[in-house]
Amino acid sequence: RQAAAAKTRMTYKLLFNDAVAMTGGQPAEGSPTVPILAAQVAAEGIKRIAVVADDPDRLPGIGLLPPGTTRHTREELDAVQRELREYEGTSVLIYDQVCATEKRRRRKRGSMANATQHVVINEAVCENCGDCSVQSACIAIEPVETELGRKRRINPTSCNVDLSCLKGFCPSFVTLPGAPSAPYADVSWQAREGELAARLPTPVLPALGVWRGLFAGIGGGGIVTSGAILAMAAHLEGRAVKTLDFTGMAQKNGAVVAHVQIAADEADLDVVRIPLGTADLMLAADLAVSCQVGVLERNARSSVVIGNMDLAATAEFKRDALLSIDALLHRKTIEKVTDAERSVWLHGVRLAEKLFGNAQAMNTLLLGLAWQRGLVPVGEDAILRAIELNGAAVGVNKRAFLWGRILADQPDLMAKALSSDLAEVPVLSLDALIADRTARLIDYQDAAYADRYRAVMREVVEAETTAFGKPGRFARAAAEGLYRVMAYKDEYEVARLHLLASYGDKPVFHMSPPLIARMDPATGRRRKIAVPGWLALPLFRVLRHGRALRGGAWDLFGRQAERQAERALIEQYVGDLRTAVAALRKETLEAAVGLAELPHAIRGFGPVKDAARAKAEIQRNGLLDGLAVRRRSVALAAE
Repeated sequence: RQAAAAKTRMTYKLLFNDAVAMTGGQPAEGSPTVPILAAQVAAEGIKRIAVVADDPDRLPGIGLLPPGTTRHTREELDAVQRELREYEGTSVLIYDQVCATEKRRRRKRGSMANATQHVVINEAVCENCGDCSVQSACIAIEPVETELGRKRRINPTSCNVDLSCLKGFCPSFVTLPGAPSAPYADVSWQAREGELAARLPTPVLPALGVWRGLFAGIGGGGIVTSGAILAMAAHLEGRAVKTLDFTGMAQKNGAVVAHVQIAADEADLDVVRIPLGTADLMLAADLAVSCQVGVLERNARSSVVIGNMDLAATAEFKRDALLSIDALLHRKTIEKVTDAERSVWLHGVRLAEKLFGNAQAMNTLLLGLAWQRGLVPVGEDAILRAIELNGAAVGVNKRAFLWGRILADQPDLMAKALSSDLAEVPVLSLDALIADRTARLIDYQDAAYADRYRAVMREVVEAETTAFGKPGRFARAAAEGLYRVMAYKDEYEVARLHLLASYGDKPVFHMSPPLIARMDPATGRRRKIAVPGWLALPLFRVLRHGRALRGGAWDLFGRQAERQAERALIEQYVGDLRTAVAALRKETLEAAVGLAELPHAIRGFGPVKDAARAKAEIQRNGLLDGLAVRRRSVALAAE
């Protein structure tokens, strides 16, 4: 109102997401509609109103909106925002899309139709440039470690299928028919449930004075529900209960912490928030949240932690593709201030996916484990009844509670259940690494191309051996970096890598092919188009043989500025390695390694890779200057 009165040049974006709380799904009071909101802002004097919806069917009829209001689909959002930015006066953009967390919840409960397609990422094509995360800000895009470094994948449990990730300028995205498939549940373990449950001893529950428990996780993961189930169970037994929930933004992996306090007498519970240094138990569904200020210090020194070692990527992962995601570091931090000997650490998400095909069952699994170890002062019957009263995924949650008990009694079963899942990416010796990358370059191009790689690496290894007695960090960084610049992903390589994957029926490939895709005037990028598998796969079979043309006179794709830049980068990088080799000694090692590692910063496709290359060039100049300064100082000292 004040902005309109002052004729301020400002745009307000109203996010109409159909729910007030991202972790509760409560509707806004009065249940306003988009036309009502538009009428309200028009009545306040706003002359320029735009309505944008993720689904064209959600756009209200033009007759229901104030005169002059424009309607748009999500694809036009960026252009609309740019237009409103230039509008002289106050404008309002109403963006209509159901809350991502609420959408998943409704689909699970059957009150919203399931998605008709889902997205997968071909990890072999993925460059981990992060543009998909930048464009979508979606937490379902997760890091995955592979033999060729970190890549990205779509988590089917947290994916809400709004398809915004497809805007990332990358040819690794494929849509397949049907809703996101749940992770595969190993039914062989379900067959053993009865046998394992029959052997379970009944734990001795803690004597009830005042008991305090922290439930720490991320939004949308079910951590608040777990706290509520325990609180209801205590209520069913006639105990006094106080709870307090701190809920963050589920869409952004926001922190969620539930405080649960149980006592025999209401008078013993004077505050709803657990006082500092008094929590008896912490269910650490997410270790990063559990380490946060305001959470960790609420644990008593004797507090027992049941911790999930599958650490979710934070919002920072959107900005830093190489962000260190270290669950062990968080664990060490927690163990410094709690009872490390009695605490239990497990791969909760992976166990829940393996046992139930549902990652969110992890929270109830942790609760069952804590109960079996005698850490929760509420009976089993009350907890199971509370799960029933909650009414969501009752069967799965009862099984999850039981399996928590089983794993507490037989912890060796954790490793057996995850024997294949926990296999880490092998760390190759330098010789094995060079041999592996050489073989990959033969598949990429031919033996002569791979021989060049091997010859350059021979120079690097000999130089580091001469300088330090054996090859080490510099040679390893060069082996990875040289392979990365030589195996750039052009049209021929993307086709080959897609053909190596198995997608099933009716895949659709989302790409921005040169000469075909039009430029988007709003972004300056080629638009992405959807190419059905019946058309794309035969083209891929032809294109993969184009590697014989790569870099030659008949290489039409190679005439693009992007391809010329990639071939030039190979020559520049080889020259930089030789510069580092000539200057290699103790005082230049860090600069040499930094130069060899630089290709890791040059990721992506098209404009994304161009921008990364420009940033890396600044680093490169600094590293080369450092090498040159050190070379001159050594020469002067010798004189």
